[in-house]
Amino acid sequence: MNIGGHDPNKGGLVSIIGSAGSQVCGAAGETTTHVKDFPSLVMADGPAGLRLAREYYRDEKGLHAVGQAGIPESFMDYMPKPMLFFSKLIMGGNKGPKAGTEVKTQYCTAIPIGTAIAQSFNTDLAEKYGDIVGYEMEMFGVHLWLAPALNIHRSIRCGRNFEYYSEDPLVSGLMAAGITNGVQKHPGCGTTIKHYAANNKELNRYANNSHVSERAMREIYTKGFGICVKKSQPHAVMTSYNLLNGVHTAENRGLIEDILRCEYGYEGIVMTDWVVPMTADKRSANRNSLARFVAAAGGDLFMPGGKSDYEDLKKGIQEGDVSEEQVRINATRVLKMARKLVEK
Repeated sequence: MNIGGHDPNKGGLVSIIGSAGSQVCGAAGETTTHVKDFPSLVMADGPAGLRLAREYYRDEKGLHAVGQAGIPESFMDYMPKPMLFFSKLIMGGNKGPKAGTEVKTQYCTAIPIGTAIAQSFNTDLAEKYGDIVGYEMEMFGVHLWLAPALNIHRSIRCGRNFEYYSEDPLVSGLMAAGITNGVQKHPGCGTTIKHYAANNKELNRYANNSHVSERAMREIYTKGFGICVKKSQPHAVMTSYNLLNGVHTAENRGLIEDILRCEYGYEGIVMTDWVVPMTADKRSANRNSLARFVAAAGGDLFMPGGKSDYEDLKKGIQEGDVSEEQVRINATRVLKMARKLVEK
């Protein structure tokens, strides 16, 4: 229950559901469907509205996207061949329906990107954009939108600044709260604010180490998250890939339990960003996050989830890196959120 939905009968990369989705085609991930009486949460990515497979079909093996299974065409020329191969493997390949098969569509509205919304300085407008996304989440059966992102514009060189709101944590927090309030007007729908925290560069994005003073963290890099939590109480928070002063944010109990939950009063679930084996860089001095340490820090979901992550969590319990009590606490939070959103 603490590991994202995966196929327990397969190993390695092929155990990851990823963007293929077993319930909504093109969904970025979901929680487990293998535990009785445990509703499954469906999650969709997209910085400017939902990103789902535009066309899909169903056969005896499940759902399949038509074409590149949701990989944006603009990415194709820039992705290394090995990564493109594994992306297709995880996302369902490049399949086509058999003759006579019904092809269904999921067209989603593109709302303005984060920086453009923030330039309006209009939180009511932000809420209206969130309302659009929430309506489509209800329509397509998505429970958690993996957005908005509210990292700080620390440098103009950050490759994802367009997705973020501002260099000002007040503007960032208020805009994210507006979007969240708009989405969460809709029963069974929630946002996932990200990437918590101090994630401000894309170079070595999975294992770079942000060195930040406590004052800077509180006044700049976590402040927007606190504002958003207090004004809108998003249903989920996603941690970032990077380390913070030598510790992965996803494995940082002080960041998750002490600041987010205790100081800000956060009541939802905390998940990792999408940690998969192929993202590890042997040249890096730092490893990727591990499921056992994420759980020990109070992280509720390790995403997207694979058999190796499940095995790591079990081994972590056996070796004393995480207590069974903490795992139960994490699983209980996921269960409560799943029932809240699915059994609306």
